[in-house]
Amino acid sequence: MKKRTIWTVVGLVFLSAVIYGIQIFVFKDIKTTEFYILQDLAFVPISFAITTIVVGQIMDDRQKAESEHKTRMLTSTFFTGLGSQLFEEISKIATMDISPNDLLCEDEKKIPEQLRRIEEENIQIQINKEGFENIEQLIQSAKMELMELASNPLLLEQECFTQLLWGLFHLLDEFRLRGVYDQLSEADIAHYNSDIEKMFRLLLKNWVKNSYFVHSTYPNFYGAVKERITKGDFNETN
Repeated sequence: MKKRTIWTVVGLVFLSAVIYGIQIFVFKDIKTTEFYILQDLAFVPISFAITTIVVGQIMDDRQKAESEHKTRMLTSTFFTGLGSQLFEEISKIATMDISPNDLLCEDEKKIPEQLRRIEEENIQIQINKEGFENIEQLIQSAKMELMELASNPLLLEQECFTQLLWGLFHLLDEFRLRGVYDQLSEADIAHYNSDIEKMFRLLLKNWVKNSYFVHSTYPNFYGAVKERITKGDFNETN
């Protein structure tokens, strides 16, 4: 405990003693004063308990909200760069029934439904040379950014986004291990299709969560992005 705090407590106790002393001196009633002292002391534990629970809960809720906001800001910056670029490139080699516009989420209650829809969606990836090279270049060029994100303690509680990062790191390892596209065997290509499909599914899930964050926090920006996606100008959102 800091010295300043100790002296503050001592001063307050001394002031209380002085006030009680004045009360005894003026009213000449020690028993009544003792009664009220004990009554006040009896209420202290109750007051402390209420203060600890209520104020503590308020502080915890505020800290959680601030932490959640900072985390969402980090994941949002991911989608303004690498996330959107990967979305664009993988969409070219992916077969699925849902579109970026379908996954924009403006109601928090609908997030679980959207995530379940992504999980159940039949997504087929057929990688080709152009797609392979574009995806590899994007992930390789963002390696330092991914490492910085992975080292941020705020993201540890965001399991879905953390899994996405591990999926991207796994692809980095695959690129180093298997070499250029022209050297890939059919088994290698099938493996890439599977890995990219898993990573893309996680990308879609995080896209849903991020779209709600942007909608609730930056509605004007969200409106502009939605308008461009609706028109099919996905490239211009980057």
